[in-house]
Amino acid sequence: MSRISDTWHGIPREKIPWFPSVDEIKCIGCSLCFVTCGRNVYEMVGNKSKVVNPYNCLVGCTTCETVCPVGAISFPPKDMVHKIEREYAVLKYVQKESKRKGIKVALDKARAEAERVVSQANRRVEFTISGHILERDIPKKLVDITEKCDCDVVNLSMNIPSLKVCYDEKAPSVAKFELVSQKLEDVSHCLDEMDKLLEENDIVIVEQKKIS
Repeated sequence: MSRISDTWHGIPREKIPWFPSVDEIKCIGCSLCFVTCGRNVYEMVGNKSKVVNPYNCLVGCTTCETVCPVGAISFPPKDMVHKIEREYAVLKYVQKESKRKGIKVALDKARAEAERVVSQANRRVEFTISGHILERDIPKKLVDITEKCDCDVVNLSMNIPSLKVCYDEKAPSVAKFELVSQKLEDVSHCLDEMDKLLEENDIVIVEQKKIS
């Protein structure tokens, strides 16, 4: 089986000798480590646990050692990991990973909120529009409408074949989004404002349809 990851926070995994060792004399073949480990580090061979994919082991994890009922599993001292962290300046790398993860978490939360809004909306209208969407700052202007009309724009996606062509050659782009309302029965009160915004900015409504 191939290794789960070739690196650990930017460090080549083979440079980190963190993996379990099994005392075959103590091992009673209970299979608890084999079943518990989700990274396929172990196999059962001849009613004994064998470490077959050592570098699949998650650095710092000692779950299998903890659950082993006879103490047959051991790991290197944790100080070894701390030394490697200092040697490779892991914390600087982790800060970058933290920012990326923070962005992903924020996006996941925003997506979940959008799905919640859509699920609770009594009415929503789907738009497909085309024109100079970025150049005319249409996303920001859509936000202004949502604040004015007590509605929301969700599931916004844009198709921009080339930013250079979009800006330099004034090629149109395409966007899709849904206009939704939670508090009112429908979004008709917003449609006039939406039509006015798009017309003033020379944005073409390719398609407009109610979907609930």
